[in-house]
Amino acid sequence: MKVKIFEAEHSAALESEVNRWLQDNSWVKIQTITQSSGSKTLISIWYQEPDVPILG
Repeated sequence: MKVKIFEAEHSAALESEVNRWLQDNSWVKIQTITQSSGSKTLISIWYQEPDVPILG
């Protein structure tokens, strides 16, 4: 399992960045999404990549 972490001071910028990543990586299988807040907001997306051979 892999994790992608996003952080930003402003929620609008964070939302835009997360949505862009999800759209660009629609082939991954999302396992868990967590959010924590403090001076910055962090969103962690835990995911798995499909088990397919790489075509050369």
